[in-house]
Amino acid sequence: MPSERNPSHVLTNAQLDDIVDRLLRGKYEKHRPVEPIEAARTGLLGAGNIRSYVVARWGERSRWSSNTDALSAAGVTMRSNKLAERLQPLIQRAQHLENEELIWRVYDTRSYDTLCYAVGSRESAKNWSWTLFGWILPEGSSIERLRSDFVGAGGAIVASSMNMTLVGNFNERIKEHEDRAKRELASAERLRAAVDSVTGAAAHLASGATVG
Repeated sequence: MPSERNPSHVLTNAQLDDIVDRLLRGKYEKHRPVEPIEAARTGLLGAGNIRSYVVARWGERSRWSSNTDALSAAGVTMRSNKLAERLQPLIQRAQHLENEELIWRVYDTRSYDTLCYAVGSRESAKNWSWTLFGWILPEGSSIERLRSDFVGAGGAIVASSMNMTLVGNFNERIKEHEDRAKRELASAERLRAAVDSVTGAAAHLASGATVG
């Protein structure tokens, strides 16, 4: 399960740390340079979770702490920036691979609601999502309106797990629609009662006027 210490869906702490250490060594890592797919597997996809990983692994020393093993605030920033600088080009390259490990969040650009999570290349993930789920989108939708954002590596099993997290969100939205429908029906009934009352009152007044 991804965490601040290990945001990867597929790597153990030791495997993640090995990749990070090789990245930080940079050009001095001659025998096992990090491959793009390895960078993608780390789950270190943004400045926030890179910094969280650095703090969780090495610690951050407060101004008054005597713990010399932990990094200073400046040290955390420097190491995070260095790691991000080494990671980003590799992750960018990974996104151009034809690899079933890669996972994408596919969404409609009109609502930005997640349609599903899919694997493969950016385009194949979008095409698969449109084939399976395009019919549930609002009228007028098209595959050209879909976008896919890279969210990590882990293949079909991890993507399926991510898709299951959408179920709770969908159920909440279903309930919202149902509650809204109940409120609208109740409003319609009140208006119908008002129509009956006004019609009855008008008939009564007309009847009185005729008698008079």
